[in-house]
Amino acid sequence: MGRALLALGLRWLVRLWIATLRCRRAGPTFEGPAVVAFFHGDQLPLLRIRPAPPVFAPVSLSRDGELQRRVLAGFGIESVRGSSSRGGSRAARGLLRALRAGAMVLVAVDGPRGPRGGVKPGVAFLARVAGVPVYPVGVGVGSGRRLRRAWDRFLLPCPFTRTTLVVGAPLSWRPTESDTAFVERLTEALAEVTARARAGREGGDD
Repeated sequence: MGRALLALGLRWLVRLWIATLRCRRAGPTFEGPAVVAFFHGDQLPLLRIRPAPPVFAPVSLSRDGELQRRVLAGFGIESVRGSSSRGGSRAARGLLRALRAGAMVLVAVDGPRGPRGGVKPGVAFLARVAGVPVYPVGVGVGSGRRLRRAWDRFLLPCPFTRTTLVVGAPLSWRPTESDTAFVERLTEALAEVTARARAGREGGDD
């Protein structure tokens, strides 16, 4: 009961927090099924541009993961439990089922333990096996704070700050390339959209 109340409180806090953000979005509209790729720590602003349902996201099997699952459910995001460090094959199967059913999947591509900014091969596996595109997304804020003691440097935008979200052109896995080559392309694309988002953080408002 206590964790349910905590999840409810966090859900409303997050909802109110992101509602204050003056958000500008640039780039293509999401078309599913597809993977939306971003870096750990940038989750909060991204809730402003989540795709139309059905939407799924991998969530760890830990107690914190259960709390996250409850919070995400309040935003219409369904959870697939497991991560590459625990329950990885289960999570991969769940995400593939979701993609094959036409859903969008949100993936922090440098998880679950970092290093932050290092794209892991799991996203290439999803793109290759499910045959879906991957949208790279970058985030920039006018003012905010990153939690430096957390490995993912979780971003807390200041309320009412300007926020820029840049969606890059979708990347598809090429039959002639390796997973490593796809990861390199996605890494470059994420670096580009992140730089654009940070450069445009003082741009127009939503």
